[in-house]
Amino acid sequence: MDCVDFLRANIAKKQLPTYVYGYPSKRAYRAFPQPLRITDVIEQASRSKQINIYIHIPFCRYRCTYCTLFLTTRQTPATRESYVVRLAEHIARYGEYFGDREVVSIYFGGGTPTLLTQHQFGDLFAALDAAFPNRNRKCEITVESAPGSFDNGLLECLKGHGVNRMSMGIQSMVAGELAHTGRPYSIETAEAGIKALTECFSHVNLDLIYGLRGQTRDSWNFSLGRALDYEPQTVSLYPVVVRPMTNIMTSKAHAPELFFSDAEKYEVYDQNVALMASKGYRQESFTRFTKIAGGRAYRQENSDFEGTPLLGLGAGARSYFGQYHYGSDYAVDSSAASSIINAFSNRSFDPEAIASHGITLTPDDLARRYVLLGLTLSSLSRKNYASVFGRELTADFSEELKALECLQLVDLADGDTYRLTHSGFKYSSIVARVFYSDAIVALEEQYQAA
Repeated sequence: MDCVDFLRANIAKKQLPTYVYGYPSKRAYRAFPQPLRITDVIEQASRSKQINIYIHIPFCRYRCTYCTLFLTTRQTPATRESYVVRLAEHIARYGEYFGDREVVSIYFGGGTPTLLTQHQFGDLFAALDAAFPNRNRKCEITVESAPGSFDNGLLECLKGHGVNRMSMGIQSMVAGELAHTGRPYSIETAEAGIKALTECFSHVNLDLIYGLRGQTRDSWNFSLGRALDYEPQTVSLYPVVVRPMTNIMTSKAHAPELFFSDAEKYEVYDQNVALMASKGYRQESFTRFTKIAGGRAYRQENSDFEGTPLLGLGAGARSYFGQYHYGSDYAVDSSAASSIINAFSNRSFDPEAIASHGITLTPDDLARRYVLLGLTLSSLSRKNYASVFGRELTADFSEELKALECLQLVDLADGDTYRLTHSGFKYSSIVARVFYSDAIVALEEQYQAA
């Protein structure tokens, strides 16, 4: 099937693949024949004088029914403390190799990072300040959170350490829908969390999910409208994803009528786009809408997509250094995840074995990654591609780009930069898969999660 036929067929069937936010996904990772060494990635990192830092905090109080993130709900204060101590060591040791780089962004993801104490955040920021002192003047420092996981004292602590962007998963503002997702807090707790964040920080991102069990168009519109009442600077709207090893997969198998179809999700998407535009939000991707002017609302993602190395720290974190994408082993099952986390906490940093799992990308897949991620953010420059890869974009992807233009999914108004059209944003998850290599598709299809 050629590209035009592939796109037409999947769009006509209203296929809604998993939202693409990276390439390749962790499902393409496998155990390395030999552990990756720090010397293996230093040469790749030498091509950039900047760096992004991601720190994974794999602890949550509960696991949502749709969640496949790397985390555990089986933890104690002692578990978290030993993990933070090891993280601080890793930060210091990586600073020996990359501490001269200009830090573009720092992101604390999870899990729920705001389960850490003020003292623990203080230790991690002290380690970061010592190991990576050279910060870009617009360095984006983000911390993810969840309702009921923080107080005003912790927020003031984070702000004092330079945090300038907070992100919180709200998902729904309807009690019954929250209960079905496995979130044990009240709507009042969610509203108090939003209020605290928006009062303390100038940039707050809120996540919501449409297509949850039992959700209706009216209840979704209520949730979105209630979140917008707080005027967050950025809002991320995700269609629910049903993956293996999740409770929501079992729930949908038994009662599919309680969930939106893919066609209905696309209809909700269209309504979302229209509403967000009417509220003054600019669309940045399939999911993200922002009022931030003069720049992207998520700088780490944008910088990563443009080729800045990403140093991932902690169990479950992924690092991207040119051809090397790597991390620890991955698991969804809580006991398996706990074992990986404990192994991280119990083992000192070893420059001869910085990662056990990952993938070495071919030159072809590096080019594919650059193109599909650029299009995801609607900014694929022919001139920049030629500068990075030493050849013309159309020499590598002529068929794919012609197909996208034929179906009016992109335009090339200035003669250089391909940008997604309204339809291109809508079907961007399908568009991205035009650029997947056969090898990556095979690896992802063969993946078996623990």
